Parts: sequence; structure tokens; C-alpha cells
Amino acid sequence: MFTVPEHVRQTATTLLSTLRPLPLDTPNLPPMLPGGLPFVGHASELRSNPVAMVQRGRDMFGDIFCVRLPGTLGVVMTGHAAQEKYFRFRDDEVSQREAYQLMTPVFGKGIAYDAEPQIMKEQLGFFHGALRESRLRTYTDGFIAESEHFFGQWGETGEVNMLEVGNEVTLYTSTRCLLGDKMRFKLSKEFSELYADLEGGINVISFFAPYLPLPAMRRRDKARVKMVELIEKIVAERRADPEGHEDILQTLVESSYADGRKLTVDEITGLILTIMFAGHHTSGVTFSWIAVLLAQHPHIFRRLVAEQREILGDRERITYDDLQKMKLLEGTIKEALRLYPPIILVMRRVLKAFEFQGKHVPEGSMIIASPAVGHRVPEVFPEPHRFDPDRFLPGREEDKRWPYGHIAFGAGRHRCMGIVFAQLQLRALWSHLLRNFEFDMLDPSYPVDYTNLIAGPRPPCRIRYRRVGKRSAGA
Repeated sequence: MFTVPEHVRQTATTLLSTLRPLPLDTPNLPPMLPGGLPFVGHASELRSNPVAMVQRGRDMFGDIFCVRLPGTLGVVMTGHAAQEKYFRFRDDEVSQREAYQLMTPVFGKGIAYDAEPQIMKEQLGFFHGALRESRLRTYTDGFIAESEHFFGQWGETGEVNMLEVGNEVTLYTSTRCLLGDKMRFKLSKEFSELYADLEGGINVISFFAPYLPLPAMRRRDKARVKMVELIEKIVAERRADPEGHEDILQTLVESSYADGRKLTVDEITGLILTIMFAGHHTSGVTFSWIAVLLAQHPHIFRRLVAEQREILGDRERITYDDLQKMKLLEGTIKEALRLYPPIILVMRRVLKAFEFQGKHVPEGSMIIASPAVGHRVPEVFPEPHRFDPDRFLPGREEDKRWPYGHIAFGAGRHRCMGIVFAQLQLRALWSHLLRNFEFDMLDPSYPVDYTNLIAGPRPPCRIRYRRVGKRSAGA
């Protein structure tokens, strides 16, 4: 019996969906954004500059408006009231699973977004033990060791692409915490090459047609098979010798579902990739934006150096507790995430129609929130285009005035569980850099690159560094 290949079936389904009529005659829809092309609607504008598109709609219509996507009605919701509505939905009202099918070829069938809500909840719950404070203290040692090793290879002065640096150093620190110190050095090249091929298969095209037989998708699928083989060898070693491992892989090896079933190697691989994609690339991009912002605002850089001296004095070795005291550095990270959130759009499929501000949002439509636009609403963050880390410090704490105002890591029931890990990682890396280097801009501006789903500075993000002598407490 002839079997239709999966990529052919999925591609045909996607192409047919673009011909599906949109429910534009539904009474009391939110206003439609002008423009768009036949069949694809606003998808071209969404691909070239999604933030400008969303901002244009907000300027015209306010908190809620519609866009036409291939085979789908998109409903954009921005502003603190709309974002609160968006992130407070239950899983039986809106679905992440329907919106993020592009991740299924990477994570695997039945894993994360492709799993039923209860199974996804169990799967993400496996990480809770790996993110408790005692483990975070252990990871801090790895972050510090990686900082010293990685940046110790820099010269006295030089020029670097900070986007490449950020992605590379956060991949190494993440690998240490995921697979352990031994595997960090044993597998780093092979792991990073496979990971790059997996990343290359995630783009705007794959959002609408994740199984198109394009070269990037084929490399993605081959890398997924090899990644499972790689993890399978490590899992076999761990099960034969389970003692002495305090990384996230060991947590997954020892975990079981509520019915007692142990995780398969395919599931372990998928969950390792889930947390990698949730944490590594977003951290790498944020690392590079911090470099850009500090090069553009040297007075903030000097204040951060002073904070390091105040907390550490003449000590060179830092601890988890030291990092918790670095409030200005914490505010700087939050402000970089506010101005340049790595995830510029998040989506959900509507399972149950709802009303918002007197407008009807029909079942089957796709609701869209934009951290990049929502973070620059002046009612939530005054002077929203200004780099101002103090807005998060005691006495102001603007992010606490509106609980759904700062959504770089999501909000509500689906807030990213890796937020503490990511911020700790960035604090450790930047604490080292602040104590050992100074930075200068090499380009007049650093525009945002919207060609990837994770929005970093447009490459090359060139920064000049200079190594400094030991900064004493009185310097």
C-alpha cells in the first residue's frame, strides 16, 4: 500500500489552508489593517518588518485589530489590558500547540508544543528540580568557569562580532548545565554544528509550512536524527553510571511520567532541545544587545563597574549570592529585554470565541501579542524609547505597576520557566566582562535584524574591546 510521505502530506495541507476563506463577514470583528496581498495577506509585511506592521496597526486602531495571514485571520492584541487578556486564557480557550507546529520537527512528535496540555505540563515539570536554588548555585560555578575560559582567550584589544560571541558563549554555558562539564568539551563542536542546522530550519517559511522539502528543512531533519543518536550514547553511559551528575540531562534520565513510564531517548532529546531553544538563543541575542547598549551609554557602563567594586571589593571569585546583589546589572538586563525582546511575536490559536473591548474574536483565528510593541507603550513605560535601567530599581519598579506589561519571557500560566536560569547566566557573563574589559562602538547604529524569528542586531554587530587591569575597590 502506497504511503504519502509526511512532508508531502503536511505541505499539501498547508497550501490548501491558504485557500480557505477567512471569516471576514463575522459581525463586529476588530478593524482590519489596510494593505496585504492576495492569498498571503499581510504575511510579506510580517516577514520583512513585523514590529513596524504591529505598530502601524496600534497607531491606527489601538489595542486590537486584524491582519490577514495565509488561511488564517490574525488578531493582534497590544497594550497592558490586551496583554493581560491574552496571557490569562486557559489551555481549553487558546492553544499554543496549533500556533507552534514549526517546532515539532525539532522537538519531536508528542513533545512540548506537540503534546496534549497535560502531558506538556508534566514534561516541563521535569525541569523544576533542575531549576531549584541548590542547582542554580551549582550552575553559577559553571557560568563563572566558562566566562574565565572563554574570555581568557581574548587578547589585550580587538574587534569582535558580539552576536557571534553571545551565541557561542551562551551555547557553551548552556551545554555545561545540560550535559555536564565533561560533555561540554568532548561534544561542543559536534553539538554546536547539529544545533546550528536545527536552528537553520526555523524561520518565517517554516512557521506556515514546516515540512516543505527545502534544503534548510532537510538539514534540520538530518540533524535531529543525529542529535538523538548523540544523546542516546550519553544516556546509556548515565544509566550505567548514574552517580556524580548534577546536570539537567541527569534530571531527565531519572524522571518518570505520572503513570510511572520513564522517558524515551527521543523524549529526552526533545526536552533538551526545548530548554536549549527556550534559553540559549534568546540569551545569546540579549547578551549582544547589552553590549550594544552599554557601548552607546558609557555612563551606565561606569555605574555597573562601580556596582561590581562595591559588591566584590578586591575579590576575583564571585558567588551565586554576589550575583543576587547586582541590582543595577539585573535592571540593565531587564531593560535590554524590554527594548529588544528576542521574541517579537507570540501566537495562540483561538479554540473558543471571545469578546474584547466590544469586538468579537472568532474561533479558529490566531491571536498575536508583540513584546516589541507592548514594551514601548508610554502608559506602561514612560519615555519608552530611552535606555533607562533605573526604571526597574526600588522606588520605581515600573514593571510591577502593570503585571502584564513586561512580557519578554511571556506571562501568566505559560511564563517561561527558564527566566531565572537565563538572567543568572547573563549576570555571571557580564559580571566577568565588566571587571575585565571596556567596550567601544564601531558602527553608527545597530538596526534590528527581522530575518530570523529571534530578533538580534543585524550582523555584523561589531564592538571593540580593551582588556583592563585588575579593578581595585578604590579605582
